[in-house]
Amino acid sequence: MVTSVLSGLLTAALVVFLPRAVGSTWTDVGSVLGRISVPSLLALTIVWIAGLWAHSFVLSASLPGLTKRRGLTLSLTGSAVANVLPLGGAAGTALNFAMVRRWGFSSVAFGGFLAVTTLLNLVSKLGVIALALALMPILHSASAFGSGSLLFIPVPAVVVVCVWILADERAAAIVGAALDKPIGVFRASNLAVRIPDLRRSILRIVRSGWRPMTVGMLAYLALQLALLWLCFQVLGVALGLPVLFTALAVERLLTLVPITPGAAGVVEVGTTAALVALGGDPAGVAAGLLLFRGFTYLMEIPVGGLTLAIWLAAQRRRGQDRSELEALAG
Repeated sequence: MVTSVLSGLLTAALVVFLPRAVGSTWTDVGSVLGRISVPSLLALTIVWIAGLWAHSFVLSASLPGLTKRRGLTLSLTGSAVANVLPLGGAAGTALNFAMVRRWGFSSVAFGGFLAVTTLLNLVSKLGVIALALALMPILHSASAFGSGSLLFIPVPAVVVVCVWILADERAAAIVGAALDKPIGVFRASNLAVRIPDLRRSILRIVRSGWRPMTVGMLAYLALQLALLWLCFQVLGVALGLPVLFTALAVERLLTLVPITPGAAGVVEVGTTAALVALGGDPAGVAAGLLLFRGFTYLMEIPVGGLTLAIWLAAQRRRGQDRSELEALAG
């Protein structure tokens, strides 16, 4: 309870002080947000839904037998829980596990699904960050980020380790054994065995579904960039694609920092500061980023909550029908 309250206060504080952090005011930000029209909101909603649908291809390929509709249900409900609770990813995973088991999938199948989707999401984020890092000297001036670009330095190392583990089982055992030592100080660990086992499970699923996974993830990332671009376009804030791609990379990086639910507040302040550093107008970039996060973070809470309510109602109805059938049979 205390953690939830503190996390909520930190999120609110970060969002409230967002304009001031980048040299603007809420009056100026609100003036920019006031430019949006109903048709623009409809267009943004369509792009947002298209992105979720593209990601459902990744989810269905990660759990053979899972339909895209159910994959979308898992995505929305899991995100809704994760975006509300501190460290809510675990609670969202537990909810998804209960749903998958109700649909008849085994716990082993869900374990493989979780491993693959977690890895794909991590790799996709690191891929965007690594590409932005590689293009930074070409697309931006050397002084655009200054010391802030140091945030990206660990990314290539993580990418190399991930590729090394997937390419060589011995590497998985070596990394697992290396992690066992510090973790073993606090609790028993057997990652030297578990990571190679996890590697084999991941590769087995990826071999059979890599095509829809790849297409779905690339389409999802492209639609995320399109949504970010459109958020600024409908507000009349002119930013080039190189700047927006870098902003997307910063946003992907900051979502890996689970200080608050869904990294709310952290993402808004950090990404807006990056856009201002790249020459954006403080009020315009703050408004555009808030609009983008309104779809990719805030919108998922009520939509995911409604989806969960519908699913629970359907489960109760099926339970009642089953009870009635058993009573008639008896």
